Amino acid sequence: MLKRILTALWGIPLILWYIHLGDQIFFILVEVIACFGLYEFYNLLEKRGYKTLKLEGIISGFLYLLFLYLESRWAMRIFLPLLILSTLIYELIKKEHSIIEVSLTFLGFFYIPLLLGYLIILRNLPLGEQITYFIIIITWVSDSAAFFIGKFFGKHKLAPSISPNKTIEGSIAAIVASAIISLIFGGIYYERYFLPTILGITLGIMGQLGDLVESMLKREIGIKDSSPLLPGHGGILDRFDSLMFIAPTAYYMLYLML
Repeated sequence: MLKRILTALWGIPLILWYIHLGDQIFFILVEVIACFGLYEFYNLLEKRGYKTLKLEGIISGFLYLLFLYLESRWAMRIFLPLLILSTLIYELIKKEHSIIEVSLTFLGFFYIPLLLGYLIILRNLPLGEQITYFIIIITWVSDSAAFFIGKFFGKHKLAPSISPNKTIEGSIAAIVASAIISLIFGGIYYERYFLPTILGITLGIMGQLGDLVESMLKREIGIKDSSPLLPGHGGILDRFDSLMFIAPTAYYMLYLML
């Protein structure tokens, strides 16, 4: 518990400061998180005996986020098709990996840099700094509510076959906390209350689903944490699993609501 608190004490202010600085600094932060996350993901698969295209996958994730930072339409319209075609043609010639291993390499790309890339898109929106604060804070608060309420008051297991420690009480607390944070932000910046509450509830649910997906992966591999990188929190995937589901959901919901 102490390690968890100490890591949060330096990690939270640092990330909030990077959000404030924006532009290249925030882009570099997202790049670092995504590349380390991909490295963890491919390492987990290697423990199951899969030989993924680790280097190619990490480079692809890095380049995609770079394209996204420079000009998003090129990232979506040109880089993604080129990535898929070039990788498949490369494997057709080299024949070094099975189709399952190639598919798992793509899965890492779509799961981590593609979803985290929405943070870059969100930061570049009008009021992007405030929206990104909102996304990060709602993720942290809902995760913390789920952890502490589940730890001290949880009695009913949410998905014991996937994550034995997660409880229904913790998940409800996460959704309620997310709705409250969203209500506060909506009142401050948009003077609206109903739609922000719906947004908060949805993001709370998506955050819990993101957490469960990563737990499912770790359960399949048979490990507790994705890596020991962040003391008390595990690895990048352990800390940012909810955010990877919350960021794209927030982007499309805000697009529809605003």
